[in-house]
Amino acid sequence: YDAAVSTFRQNSTDIFMDCPSRERAGWLCDSFFTSRVERELTGKSVVEKNFLENFLMPKSFEYIEKGAFPMCYPADFLSGEFIPNWAMWYVLELEEYYERTGDLELVELAKEKIIDLFKYFEGFENEDGLLENLRSWVFVEWSAANTFTNGVNYPSNMLYSRALKSAGKLYGGEYLKKAVRVKDEINKQSYFDGFYHDHALRTLEGDLKVVENDISETCQYYAFYMKCATRETHPALLETLINDFGPYRDVNEKWKKIQPSNAFIGNYLRLDILSEEKLYDRMISDIEGFFFHMVQKTGTLWEHQQPSGSCSHGFASHVIVWLHKIFSKKIGK
Repeated sequence: YDAAVSTFRQNSTDIFMDCPSRERAGWLCDSFFTSRVERELTGKSVVEKNFLENFLMPKSFEYIEKGAFPMCYPADFLSGEFIPNWAMWYVLELEEYYERTGDLELVELAKEKIIDLFKYFEGFENEDGLLENLRSWVFVEWSAANTFTNGVNYPSNMLYSRALKSAGKLYGGEYLKKAVRVKDEINKQSYFDGFYHDHALRTLEGDLKVVENDISETCQYYAFYMKCATRETHPALLETLINDFGPYRDVNEKWKKIQPSNAFIGNYLRLDILSEEKLYDRMISDIEGFFFHMVQKTGTLWEHQQPSGSCSHGFASHVIVWLHKIFSKKIGK
């Protein structure tokens, strides 16, 4: 808990930062998790409003494709690089921000940019309504899952379905119906042999074919987190994830074909799913397995499972949210 507080403090001066040692500007997706911590610790969303509002101030972003969001702002990437997935996380965070604050003014300020964003994504929808061959840096997480992002990437489309649902809740329109269509198509294509598969590619004849051997642990977490799968629809897969995966899985034994997750974002999706399932003892065990080695070495929480990136990463403070929930439930509050 103390390591999480220290990590949050170092990364929330006036906007949410990735880390204090590497970059001043803040990254989307990371902010989705860090913003929850601000609310838990302060009861306010002041820093989050600063962060979200920054993306809405410019009329356009000079170096990236029209309709897209920067992955990190305020910053200009002269190479034109951006993460299309992170723009979808902006929509998810905006929905949660509105639920936290009731700030309709910011939601309305974002409306035009959100509409333009989904118009942008429409240009990548294939005949099945799924996003295919997204441009720039398609990012799922720091693991082998990110080598499966070409073609139709199902985790990205799971996120797309969830972002459409958030947009529908905020702005109405056809977004909600489209979210269901995308979800149903993902389940039709990606799920078979007990797992969701990460991507599909075109054959020489132009047909779309799922790559059967490319399966990541993180893809399974995306499926449940984005509500493409639930306990009711996929109970066996959920039990497998809970019992056979996580920090104590042996990647050389059971489920060798399933590529393991890294800290961001797979392990965070896992813990949020466990939280939703009210598996508090398992959460405590997993938190120890994922994070205690970090606390022992640096007293902060990291970007990766190993110290190969930043060793004080803002999103990692989300541990606070889980610990608050675990112990409030355990003492009956």
